[in-house]
Amino acid sequence: MLITLATIGFFIITIFSQGLRLPVLLFTPFAIPSDAIPDNTPLSSISSAPFGYYSKAAIVADAPGCAAQGRSENRTYILDARETAPANATEDMFVDKVPNIHVHGPLAIAIPSELKGYYVAWKKFGTLPWSDLFEDSIKMCREGTPVTPTLDTILKIFGDRLPVRTPLWHLLHNESEGRLKTTNEIVTRPELGDFLERVAADPEALLNGSLVKEIADDLAEAGSIITLKDLVDYEPLWRPPLEMPLRSKSIEADLRLITPPPPSSGVLVGLALNALANFNYTDGNNFTGNATLYYHRLAEVLKFTFAKRSLLPDECCNNKEDEKLLKSLMTLETADEIAAKVTDNGTHNTSYYGSVFLPPSDQGTAHVCLVGPNGDAISITSTINTPFGSCVIGSRTGILFNNEMDDFSTPGSPNAFGLPPSSKHFIRPGARPISSMTPIIITNASNGTLRVIIGAAGGSRIITSTLQAAYANLNLGVNMKQAIDSIRIHHQLVPDELHYEMEMPSTIVERLNILGHNVIEGGMKAAVQGIEVSGSPCPGESEGHCLLAYSDYRKGGDHAGL
Repeated sequence: MLITLATIGFFIITIFSQGLRLPVLLFTPFAIPSDAIPDNTPLSSISSAPFGYYSKAAIVADAPGCAAQGRSENRTYILDARETAPANATEDMFVDKVPNIHVHGPLAIAIPSELKGYYVAWKKFGTLPWSDLFEDSIKMCREGTPVTPTLDTILKIFGDRLPVRTPLWHLLHNESEGRLKTTNEIVTRPELGDFLERVAADPEALLNGSLVKEIADDLAEAGSIITLKDLVDYEPLWRPPLEMPLRSKSIEADLRLITPPPPSSGVLVGLALNALANFNYTDGNNFTGNATLYYHRLAEVLKFTFAKRSLLPDECCNNKEDEKLLKSLMTLETADEIAAKVTDNGTHNTSYYGSVFLPPSDQGTAHVCLVGPNGDAISITSTINTPFGSCVIGSRTGILFNNEMDDFSTPGSPNAFGLPPSSKHFIRPGARPISSMTPIIITNASNGTLRVIIGAAGGSRIITSTLQAAYANLNLGVNMKQAIDSIRIHHQLVPDELHYEMEMPSTIVERLNILGHNVIEGGMKAAVQGIEVSGSPCPGESEGHCLLAYSDYRKGGDHAGL
């Protein structure tokens, strides 16, 4: 695991006063051939990763080792500590510049904000001493952590793109053998460990003291335009949550989805969930015999959803037009309009689904879900954007800095597919770029009791993967492990490609192709973390509720609890 500092995207913290309860998502069209799809497709648990049962508290994280670290208001809090563009940033700063200057290097860095976000959250809700929170991280930095299979895979894909002879390059290389490190080889971060020790001892120095100056000096040394004033002036923001009604086919109670406002994309997951709930896929309706239709409809709903995504503001809500759009996306009527436009016998050209702009590719992301023994529910997404962020490591702090400036649009620069950038997402000093991050909490609408906490890491696949896992759990009557393990697809409208996981049966792939989908195997995967709250006791217990926690096998995460 690489310990990084960049941004904590969002906290969702829901404070409950009563006991807990619980439930998750997927889709596809034409005249389905009569030969039945095997009953274990696509909702069987295809991994041997363990499912956790906990009666008091649970945490799931997408990195092994992280899960083990880990009142009475009945209220939700949203903490937005998304990084922002610095004061010296300009709309055209990447126009006609060196290729990839917006991805790698010092100009790609937006104002780092994660530690400030954690400190603000701790001051409001923390009970443990601040310094205690850093003990395990400092130890891992100094003693080292093994390269995980996930990091090994990423290095095989992206390793040859790392700037050579840089601190990051040396960090990830086996110097004696002249190659990139592989699974189980140790990565140490002594400079970061020392910096975190200083943060643990004096967090106020992050606000306007020696620690924030160290970060500023590292950035200046690298050639960043971020100043000490940018760092000092940055403030995490407490925002009102978005709360929208949520349909479910397998749960009788009315549900409520809670998620942060933009720049988060959580509202799109709610929109797609409600659109998909128009279709029946219960066991009684022979879902498994109609898997092609399921995935086809899912792909079509995703296309409409990503078209709406390009209209989202990068911050909510700065004008009445943005506010009106957001309210519209939260209604069941808009979801029904999308479902009504889905045709079961084929696909359409891109313009049929709405406006299209290239979504950001934030893949250097982590997600954690937590339910505490007092009923507090927390969903956190953090990212440095692409797998190694800006590839810049500070010499004083050991921080691997983000490349979040790449999440903004640049005027006059169409993407690789010839599509125009979105003017809503141009660079502006102080702006927070739109993100795929979708931390979500689902409760009973009537009494606020907890049902599900879910989120993911993995770029634009965060949206599609969170959606599919949530839908399966909430509408198909499967548990969190089955829902997260299920074979997934991904479609973001542009490019017009339906990506599917290699476990997908070839018969379904062929049928989707006949329907007009441009099917492609593979692509970067997302890792979903989820906790569902069951009204039944845990195995071996006679009373109480049970927290069913699961971390996606795709990234080798873990869970822990009491």
